[in-house]
Amino acid sequence: MKLSLSTALAAAVLAASAALAPASAGHHNCKAEMAYLNPDHDGTIDWREARRAAVRLFHKLDPDHDGTLDMKEVRGRVGILSFARFNPDRDGKLDKHEWLALVKHRFHRANPDKDGTIDCRELHSLAGRKLLRVLM
Repeated sequence: MKLSLSTALAAAVLAASAALAPASAGHHNCKAEMAYLNPDHDGTIDWREARRAAVRLFHKLDPDHDGTLDMKEVRGRVGILSFARFNPDRDGKLDKHEWLALVKHRFHRANPDKDGTIDCRELHSLAGRKLLRVLM
């Protein structure tokens, strides 16, 4: 019985430490993401900072410099349904205005407290991770 209890306790400790590992890893990543996305170093990302990063990424993802992004250029960042939703003219491309509308939608979804800024906790929510995909 003592051996079983010891084994169970050891398993519980290992499980708890495994569960904590992603949280501390996420915190570390948040510092790197904030360093890139938050030039004023106030610990949060506001819409102006998010927009700047989104425009920078738009140009990076547009290697043919046609001023639009097609599905191939945003692969892994934007799903088919989101792409279609923010492509109202149905031309199969997101221009900068459409891209920024998508980013702004994700920004608002990642900001449930509606304070106009994204902090580390919000950034590592599901909505925050979706936002990151269109900022970095």
